[in-house]
Amino acid sequence: MPPTFRTDLVCSREEQQGVVFYRIDDPKSQTSFRLYEIEYLIAKKLDGVRTQEEVIAAVKSDFNFDITVPDLQRFINQLESMGFLMGSGGDAGGPVPEALNQAPRADGPPIDLLPPTEVSGAATDTDKAELDRLLRSALLHVKQGYIVHARDYFLAAKELKPSDERLQKLVNHLEIIGDASGPAEVEYLWNQAKELFPELAAEVEPMAASKAAAESTATGASAEGNRPWEEDLRSRIVWTLVLLLVLVAGVGGLVWVIKAARIFEKAARVKVVTVKADRIPIFYDKPASDVKPLQEAWLNAPSAGKIAEVLVTNGSRVEASAVLLTLELPPLVAKELAAAKDAVTKANAVFEKTNEKTNQLLAEREAIEAERATAEDKLKELRPKSLLRQGGVSKRDLEKYKRLKVAANKKLTALAKKERGPKAAKAKAQKQRDAAVKKLEMLEKKVTNKLVRAPFSGLAVDVKAVAGQTVAVGDKLLLFRDPAAVELVFIVEKAPDLQAGGETHVAVGGGKPSRAKVTNVAADANGTKVAVKLADPSGGFIDMQPAKFRLVREFAEPAFRVPTSALIETERGVRVIVSVQKRAMERDIVVLDRDAASAVIKDPSGSLRDGEQIAVNRLDDGEVSSIAAGSFLEIEGD
Repeated sequence: MPPTFRTDLVCSREEQQGVVFYRIDDPKSQTSFRLYEIEYLIAKKLDGVRTQEEVIAAVKSDFNFDITVPDLQRFINQLESMGFLMGSGGDAGGPVPEALNQAPRADGPPIDLLPPTEVSGAATDTDKAELDRLLRSALLHVKQGYIVHARDYFLAAKELKPSDERLQKLVNHLEIIGDASGPAEVEYLWNQAKELFPELAAEVEPMAASKAAAESTATGASAEGNRPWEEDLRSRIVWTLVLLLVLVAGVGGLVWVIKAARIFEKAARVKVVTVKADRIPIFYDKPASDVKPLQEAWLNAPSAGKIAEVLVTNGSRVEASAVLLTLELPPLVAKELAAAKDAVTKANAVFEKTNEKTNQLLAEREAIEAERATAEDKLKELRPKSLLRQGGVSKRDLEKYKRLKVAANKKLTALAKKERGPKAAKAKAQKQRDAAVKKLEMLEKKVTNKLVRAPFSGLAVDVKAVAGQTVAVGDKLLLFRDPAAVELVFIVEKAPDLQAGGETHVAVGGGKPSRAKVTNVAADANGTKVAVKLADPSGGFIDMQPAKFRLVREFAEPAFRVPTSALIETERGVRVIVSVQKRAMERDIVVLDRDAASAVIKDPSGSLRDGEQIAVNRLDDGEVSSIAAGSFLEIEGD
């Protein structure tokens, strides 16, 4: 039966010094291990269905990674010994292998299950010869002053022998030095390396001296002595590697290193953009199909007759129940109604006059109360000082504020008497006004079939009625509309997350999406019909084209907006080229939305981060898609 990678293992992605690995926590044995990324990906292919040949083919197809049948079998045996496969000791609840119990690997380096050639890309087995080769390369680069390149070799050596305290000490020194490569840093690091690895340093020192002499002679005789520093650096690296690899690994190692390091490859000149992680709305494909007022009504003639008065014009804003126009009334009724309206007008005028007087007295009272409060605050501040004989407080100061307080109280007493008359007058005026309004309302109720009122607060947008016009029952007199909100209709393919009464978002004219309320969701011949209510503070949405409104399908976060020229279409999906220390790195991405100019992308693995640089144009010959992973990049600007 084909092996099956246990599904109950807890797997989490981690990254350290640019190396991706996965932490595997076994909840049954309470142990933890780490696998390199490619090891984890291969393990996931062990699904109990694929044969070994099918697993090898899937790994080759999905990850462009070659693995032989013997290597895969050894890998499966290792996983089984650790209890990572169904039916193994870890799955059955049996004992964990003694070797694993002795050394849990959660905080150590990843388990090297695959052969070193497959995991680390080295040309030989991870034996002492390979370790010595890496250390010679590192020491030679230190001696020549190339600290950045030396770091790569030291890190590779540490991967082969993670328990070596000498390598850990050198890596720590490199982290302190950083990318600095001045004479002081080079000498410091060389002395440390020479002290820790004296035999290898003794081998490398004469090699570095002969290489420097050869370069000096070649430089004096060559016409290329004035070439840029970068080309000279590359040349020295090439010849150093040639010499070292011929001595240690032979021609095969030399060919492999030239290919892997792209030593002779010219840097690609590219233009990049710095991406910013954001919460980006993703819209449904189609804009709104219809825009209409949320509330709108034609007001008709309630009875036959002649229009006596039109009280609004186009654009008039009125409150609900306000009278918009009246039909002619019998003379006596009209006279009585006019008298009632006049009474209300006069009562309002009297009330406003008395209200103004009481407001003046109220302002006077507030001013006097402020004077009294100031005096009280001063007395509270001075009395403790007087009792303790501090601050030089005199009796004169205390008496001053006492007098001010007494004066304020007397003013308030006098004001209270002064307020009695105006307050009584205001109460009487309010009572008379309320009675006049009530009488008018009763008269209007008797002639309700002669009045046209606003059904809700809004605007008169199309007034057709004219004073003196004769109308029949049901004739359209004016169009009344509520401009505070509009109803938008969208026809979408599917909308499983939208329900009537729920919330959604709508963008207007390419602006920031605003909240909207779903009023209806129904099946349609072309998909799903979604109606939403959108508040309209400006009152202008009703006059806009439906194509200006877009319904948000989802918000992607974190997502990135990039020019479409950055996208590389492949059979395996879409990719982008990211500049990492001026080297090309591929990132597999998903395109969430796109138009002619830009696209919204997301990296499912989470590797693409805020502030990274993505290549959008290649300025020399070729397209962005022609840049190979690992190539050198020459950045022309952001």
